[in-house]
Amino acid sequence: MKNLLHTTTLLVGLSVAAYAQNNADSTGRNRPLINEETKQEARQKAAEVEEKVSEEVDRSISYQQRNQLSWFQPGNAFVGGGLAFGVANEQVYLSINTRAGYFFQPGFAAGLRYDNERLVGNQYRARQFGLFTRYYPFRTRISSFIGASLNSGREFSETIGANEKSRYTSVGLEIGAMAWILRRLGAEISYEGNFYNRIDPTASQGRGGRLKFGVNYYLGQFGGRGQRNR
Repeated sequence: MKNLLHTTTLLVGLSVAAYAQNNADSTGRNRPLINEETKQEARQKAAEVEEKVSEEVDRSISYQQRNQLSWFQPGNAFVGGGLAFGVANEQVYLSINTRAGYFFQPGFAAGLRYDNERLVGNQYRARQFGLFTRYYPFRTRISSFIGASLNSGREFSETIGANEKSRYTSVGLEIGAMAWILRRLGAEISYEGNFYNRIDPTASQGRGGRLKFGVNYYLGQFGGRGQRNR
């Protein structure tokens, strides 16, 4: 890292010098500030940096390939659940969420989810059911994922009549990380943003983001497509 910073600083300095040499001095003449030898050294350093970056990328890819868990291979299924917390308009809400997914491609899963949420100190509550997808670009014992969901829900509060069905549709976008903790169990943390087409305005849920903590249990292969889990 120190060599990389040193080389970067040198390249920046040489770039500034190259720009400056195109400007005339006080006598109106252009004077080169760097010679061919210095330019050659800069090109050599740049090539060395490029080679080091390429080596690090190759090393990272090799590590991912050697250490990826078979959890994320096609044919494997998982179930999970957790708690989510959020703040909107100075009110706190929490939700319990569950999910079940199946891997169709390496690192790519889709499935069903169910959420039940409530505003703390308020009679407002909501429940929703939906479809979700996730992609895990890094699939080792410390993995990461991005996800999206499409949900249909219903709200309940003192402002909604007993016979009235207050329904909404939401889209969720999620990013998170998961750590392998047992043979088939992973613990995850994520942040999910939600976008709603209609909500109860008196609920003040605001539909902001939420911080989620959960676990996933990997069931193994289904249909003979999966691999044995490590």
